[in-house]
Order: sequence, then structure tokens, then C-alpha cells
Amino acid sequence: MISSKLEKTFVENISMEKFFDKKLETADFSIVKHNTLVESSYDLSPVPNNIMTIAMTKARQTNMSSDLWNGEVVISAQEYANIHKVSLDDAYKVLKRAVLELEETKIICDAYYDFSNGEVVPEIPPNLTEISFFSDSILASKPKHGKFSKMKLHIRLVQKIGYSDTGSFIYLKFSDDILHLIKNATNPDALDYTQYDYANTIELNTTPAKRLYELVCKWRKVGNCRKQVDEWKILFGVFAKYPNVAEFKRRVLQPAINQVNEQGEFKLILEQEKLGRAITHFNIVIEEQMVTENPVQSTEFFAKASNVNLFESLSETERQTVKATADRYIAKNRIDEETHKRNIYKKAINERWGLLELDNQNHEYQRQSEEVKKKLEANRLSKLEKQQEILRKEQESKQFVQLFESLDVGFQIEVLDRVRNLIATEVPVFLKMFDKENDKKSAHTDIRFRSYFKRIMAID
Repeated sequence: MISSKLEKTFVENISMEKFFDKKLETADFSIVKHNTLVESSYDLSPVPNNIMTIAMTKARQTNMSSDLWNGEVVISAQEYANIHKVSLDDAYKVLKRAVLELEETKIICDAYYDFSNGEVVPEIPPNLTEISFFSDSILASKPKHGKFSKMKLHIRLVQKIGYSDTGSFIYLKFSDDILHLIKNATNPDALDYTQYDYANTIELNTTPAKRLYELVCKWRKVGNCRKQVDEWKILFGVFAKYPNVAEFKRRVLQPAINQVNEQGEFKLILEQEKLGRAITHFNIVIEEQMVTENPVQSTEFFAKASNVNLFESLSETERQTVKATADRYIAKNRIDEETHKRNIYKKAINERWGLLELDNQNHEYQRQSEEVKKKLEANRLSKLEKQQEILRKEQESKQFVQLFESLDVGFQIEVLDRVRNLIATEVPVFLKMFDKENDKKSAHTDIRFRSYFKRIMAID
């Protein structure tokens, strides 16, 4: 039931709809997002997360042609209600609450400080949060040269944000860094960007699930996404909330995986890697749930296309990767014509689709495997050295006891007396302990007094 105040607001909103000439009426639109944003760390509720995604899309679709656009976006309550199929009343309430959350939100993302432009400075400037991505020094994408340093950059999502009671809309202006990433998200096929359909995220009702879906779309060509446990925590913005790995897996990661699986586009399988008993990495295997009209025919096309140069040099894993990448392209672009399919397969084989990511992944696996092997070998050697040291000391102690007990009884007594006098002089607090052990005829076996015996007996 809409209150009289809200009813008046909505009536006024209807009269203001004419000012919103660029509106998204349904969820059937494509998202193109820079991978810096996909891989960034932040903690937002689902509605503010939706708002930022919609705002980025509206900005890209409606204002990209203008070099003068300064990052301003308006989203009406009616627009949000239409997209998410909720009531106008609910849309207005959640938008208003979202403004309060978004005004202070920052993200943490990877960036690269480029030393090649101009003089190489002796150190990275201390106040990096004030340097924009589009500066000569701070880059969102990894430079092809070696004169750079990777860093974590803290940036605001919006420069300013507000809402209108009378117009039932929110207004926001992106920060300069976010604006730069939006303006450059023009090529969905570029390696630096991830594309997906917004409608596929509607049923995902938690931010971890939405963020995981974006990440899966980014890594779909590779077939898996592997990160250290702490990297997963940072990605979801919960590093400080779940210090226990099992709790993070149970309350954050696994529920997000379950939601994405229920959505139906992907089948995600969670794998975990351990060093000893400690979980070090989570790896999510990505399988696309594609239904093809004639899978046999698709395989035949690939077989026919396989006569192209370079194909014979591919391993079975590489063949599967190329085919899977081509199949995803065909499904995504709804290509049904047989000749077109065949040409896509030929193009995929010639251009080795998906193999760069596969090679990078294999190299990273190899590197990490070598690091683990080195650590395990170092631990093994350290344990071996400790064991050898223990054995050496035990053998040394045994040999001393045998030596002492082989002495003439009279000489043993003389040594014991001289050891007692030495202890009484240097460490009198040990004297009672020595006398107690001496009474039991075991003073020479007690490691606590061994150094005194060796001094009296002139043993190194």
C-alpha cells in the first residue's frame, strides 16, 4: 500500500519521465565491464551493486559518443522497477537506501605505476589515491615493457551521489578513475574486458554470487579460476570478517557457487588445494551448460575444420580448449548456419582460441608447483637436519656415559668430587640437584651436568 506522501511523489515522477529520454525498460541488455572492476575488491549490498552495474551500462550506451560527458548518470525508480520486476514503492525505498551506502564506497583494484613516461622517479608517490588511471603514470592494464610496478589502488566509485524525493530518481557522478574505465570499455572482445547479459544476474540475490558470476564470465574461456584463499576473501570484501577458512567457504564461497549453479548457465565445481593440513587455494572449475540442437553435427564440423594448418601440432587438451572456445562463441552469437559454423571452427584453429590463456595458466601452475616443491624440500631438509642433530647428541651422550663408566671406580669418585666443587663454585643452585642424582649413581648421565664433567675430564 503506497502512502499518501509516496503517492504524491509517484504522481510527480510520472510528469518527470519526459526528462529521462534514455531509459532501460527491461533486463535484456549487455554488460561490458573492465576486468579491473571485475577483479576489484569491495563489499556492497546487492542493490547498490546492481545500481553501479546499471549506471555503467547506461553511461556506456547513452553518453559514449560525447567527449564532453563528465560521468553523470540518472536512474529513475520506475526504471529500476521495470528492470527488476519489483513495485515502484520497493524500487524507490531501495534506491534511497543505496545512496547512503554508495556515497562512501571505495574499491581496491590492481594498477600499474608506469616509470617509462618521462624521468624514472626514485619512489612511488605517497598519495596514489589522488592519481587517475588516465594519467601518464597510473595504468589499469599491465604495460608491455618492464618499467612498471604493480600496486593496489584505493579509489572511490562515485564523486557525488544524491536522490530526489519529488522526482523519484537517483543521481550520481562517477569518480574520474571509474569514468576512465567506463569510457574505454568499448570492445567486448578485448582481453581487458568482460561481457555478459544483465538478465542472467537478476536471480542472484547476494553480492558474492553476482561477483562470482562476473568472475566466471571473465575466466570462462580458460575453464577455471584459481586463487589463493586470501585473494578470494579480498575479492568479496570479507577478508576481516572470516579469518577461518572453513567458515569463509561455508558462508560465502560455497553459497555463491550454489547460486550460480542454480542459475543454470554454468556448472561450477569447487576444488581446494592444501599444503599439509592448511587450505592454500580454491580452484573453481567452469563448465558451460550449453544445449546444442545437434552436438554430433558440431563435432563433425570441428573434425572437418581440423585439416587447417597448426591443428596437427595441438595436443588433445589444446584441441578441446579451441573447440570449447569456438562452441561458446557460436552459442553466444546464436550462429545456426552450417557454413558459418565451419568458418568459425577454422578461424578458432588458425588463431588458437583459448590457448594463450591455457598457456598462461599452465605456466602459473608450473611456477606455483615449483614453489611448493621447493618449500616441501626445504622443510624436509630442515626436519632431516634436526633429526640428525638429535641422533648426534644421543650418540654423543651414549659415548660419554660409556667412557665414564669404563673408568676406574676411584677415578670416577675423584671426577664426581671435582665436578661437585665446580658446580658449588659457579652455580650453587644446581648443587642439590647434583647431590640427588649422585646419590642415585646417575649424575654422569644427566645432560644438565655434562659440560662440567667434560671440563674436569678435559673432553672437547
